Amino acid sequence: MKCAVVACGIAGALLAVSTMVSAGGNLLLAGVEKRGRGEHYVYAGALLPLPGDHRLGQGWVARVWADSLRYGYEVSNPALYPRDPQRIDARGQGLELALGYHESRGGLSVAGYAGMRYADTRFTPDDPGSRVRGSELWPKLQLDVAYEFSPRWRTQNIAAYTFGLEQYWVRSHLLYRMQDAFDLGPELVLLGDRDFRAAKIGIVLGGLQPTPDSTLALRAGRHVQSGADSFYVGLDFGLGF
Repeated sequence: MKCAVVACGIAGALLAVSTMVSAGGNLLLAGVEKRGRGEHYVYAGALLPLPGDHRLGQGWVARVWADSLRYGYEVSNPALYPRDPQRIDARGQGLELALGYHESRGGLSVAGYAGMRYADTRFTPDDPGSRVRGSELWPKLQLDVAYEFSPRWRTQNIAAYTFGLEQYWVRSHLLYRMQDAFDLGPELVLLGDRDFRAAKIGIVLGGLQPTPDSTLALRAGRHVQSGADSFYVGLDFGLGF
């Protein structure tokens, strides 16, 4: 039932936003990350400039986002669980609608978004003490900052925070352009919410162009979390339309 509600919400949100945005100059985003024990994160979204003199990188932009995730963490409660610590398997879906503003000057690009996130999270076995359990609607802020130090060096940074969930996600890339063919560099990710904290340290191969209107990035590294360390691999895809 929850999945049906989320699916209907996504369809309705996409329909509503599509009636507001201009044709062309839009960006579709999609990706997946896989970790040990079946943990994953899958997303699809779009950046859609509003009508008028607005475009990606300069002006007002609507952001639509849907995701699904599975992750695990450990809880110590011998009175409730037969083993101590007990591993909890969490599964969730989310939907976001946000309005943002883009500004680009020289080598600096900044984008800020404010909107709402719907989150539905379930646990196996159930964790009554979880503070992110169930379905809720929360306000969310996000800031994207990219800067080109030179024709070869650039950095890409994203910071997002969901109020109520106390959920944060921060990612930084430092990239070097190799032979005008692809980007290579390290990535650092910090993430967590009321129940867990984690970090990722890895490497990114980006700037790949399967087609003239698309970009592709591949990521791999180590996910560091108490009781849930693992390797991860990821793929991020962008398509202009």
